[in-house]
Amino acid sequence: MTQLLIKRFVADCDNVNKPAVRKAYGLLSGAVGICVNLLLCTMKLITGYISGSVGIIGDGINNLSDAGSSVVTMFGLKLSAKPADEEHPYGHGRIEYIAAMIIAGVIFLVGFELIATSVQKIMAPEPVELSLATILVMVVSICFKLWLGAFNRQLGKKTDSPVFAAVAADSMSDCIATSAVIICLIIYGLTGYNLDGVAGIIVGLFIMYSGWTAASETLQPILGKPADSQLIQKIIQLALEDKRILGVHDVMAHSYGPGNVFASVHIEVPSTLTLIKAHFIANHLEYVLEQKLDLQATVHVDPKVVGDARFDAIAETLNQILQDIGPELSMHDLHILHGNMLLFDVVVPYSFPLSDEELENWINKRLQAKEALYKAVVKIDRGATPEPVQ
Repeated sequence: MTQLLIKRFVADCDNVNKPAVRKAYGLLSGAVGICVNLLLCTMKLITGYISGSVGIIGDGINNLSDAGSSVVTMFGLKLSAKPADEEHPYGHGRIEYIAAMIIAGVIFLVGFELIATSVQKIMAPEPVELSLATILVMVVSICFKLWLGAFNRQLGKKTDSPVFAAVAADSMSDCIATSAVIICLIIYGLTGYNLDGVAGIIVGLFIMYSGWTAASETLQPILGKPADSQLIQKIIQLALEDKRILGVHDVMAHSYGPGNVFASVHIEVPSTLTLIKAHFIANHLEYVLEQKLDLQATVHVDPKVVGDARFDAIAETLNQILQDIGPELSMHDLHILHGNMLLFDVVVPYSFPLSDEELENWINKRLQAKEALYKAVVKIDRGATPEPVQ
């Protein structure tokens, strides 16, 4: 069913990084969500008012908020498809994340309001009219929500969009919440214990949890989470396919929304190459990364001395010093100035206990013990890609 809808309403559906295609996915998800949730909302509100159940009414209001979330999804993905302009030179792709945050906020507030209403229901309980039709409506609702959750989960996997993931998570929590309402209704029918207010609180808690989870997952790319490790490895792999490139380091990637990634890469090439040749290698790698990974890259060239016994011996000594201090440390960009000044970068994990100043002092202390002639000037790269990759 999902594949049929995708092929019917999303042109060029496999090209998920194109803004127009993502917009079409958003419109499809939103339209389906609005139709399903409005249908369920109508069924539950009618059933809830007839039976007098605050749990069913709350579940129906939750469906109404879900329909509103679908509207936000549609507009969010539509706006994110806008091209770059003077005020937003990196495009509008992060609007997807903002849309997902709005959805999460609405979900959280609906859950809070439902809990408040349910507490009042517990304090002043009212009889509930239970019937087979009431239970049937709730069971049908679960079936619809299970399908809607699977539908949006599949869209999320295909597009790697947090919006669809948030909607799918909300649908799954709705299934659990509706099941709780059914259980409380059955207990009421069998024993006479009125747990309608309790059912409302359970539904509200599930709704709030769903909103909190969706917000937490969506907040990470807004704050600037690390680039996907698989993407970093693909960049390194493509760079090293060019045999003229001796090493790769300081690989960074920044996402301005799905399908809108900017990257920077440092490559090492033999210092004997002319500037024109090194520039050509960098430009070629930028072209390869754009064509194969659909990202815009800036490649920085670092010269590396090759075939020099003195340079190789110093590099080996420094590597041994770093391994003695901590096996997770590595170095790159070694240069020798004025005969005895060693300039290089050291890659350090965020969790490494020594401060930058302490680490540089330790390196110089060990260096003086081995090679008293030299002094190290160290640039610390916290959390960078473990380098050099060769």
